[in-house]
Amino acid sequence: MKIKHKGISIAVLALVLAACGGGGSSTGSSSAATQTTTPQTPTQTNTDWTYQGSAPTVNGVNGLVAVVLVPDTLTGNSLSGTAFTASNGPLASQVQQSNYGGAFTTIASSSLAVSLTKGSTIADINGAGGYVAIGRWTHGSDSSGGNYTADQGAHYAVGTPLTLTPGIGTLSCTNLMDTAPTSATGSVAPGSLVSATATLDLATLNLTNFSATVTIGADTAATFTKASASSSGSAMGGGVALMTRLMGNDSAKPLVAVAYGAKLTNTGDINGLVVLSCQ
Repeated sequence: MKIKHKGISIAVLALVLAACGGGGSSTGSSSAATQTTTPQTPTQTNTDWTYQGSAPTVNGVNGLVAVVLVPDTLTGNSLSGTAFTASNGPLASQVQQSNYGGAFTTIASSSLAVSLTKGSTIADINGAGGYVAIGRWTHGSDSSGGNYTADQGAHYAVGTPLTLTPGIGTLSCTNLMDTAPTSATGSVAPGSLVSATATLDLATLNLTNFSATVTIGADTAATFTKASASSSGSAMGGGVALMTRLMGNDSAKPLVAVAYGAKLTNTGDINGLVVLSCQ
């Protein structure tokens, strides 16, 4: 599943992304909620990339990974540039750099690949158990034409594809790991995600009552919400945009990668990514 567009309408974008299928089957029983890693001080091992943090190698299932990639242009109401959410990214097409903290420098869907230009930075690298890894491309550029300052970022998540069968009841979802929220225009330094929660409706496989609280620029503990969104697709407009993908190694404790765009009172448009652990 790919999206490559310039100023595409919100309605068309939502329709196209909603057509994405679910991920491949996955099994396992370990809980993701206790396996986060601790970000490290920025390090440069040679002249290729600067990186911050660490993530284990993502193994995928049957040669596939689930991916989310959004550019710094994602806002609460629009998206220009290249973005995708997919359950069928070929594992062989992804490039994860073991010498750079497990950062991904190429992320691909089934038909589109985007690579980070050498000399750029990968920040906020984190991951768990070989079934999820995240990061933020910043202070550089990529092969799709994306350019970002040190105060902007393209946010990604790569993980094990996961398919859920509709059932009954709900799961409570909370923040497992995240990238720093950044200003779409780079007007302020990256901030922090204070908290994020949602409910996974097992009957519809939708996220409901998504809520995130961030601190960035002059916005302290600013909260934004989305009433409902697919757990693998998109919900655009209304001041908050989400691009999502199910992933993980345990269908009883699924993960949902959520890239978000929102407009805050003082900072204006921001974007970021959070992985929710649902139990």
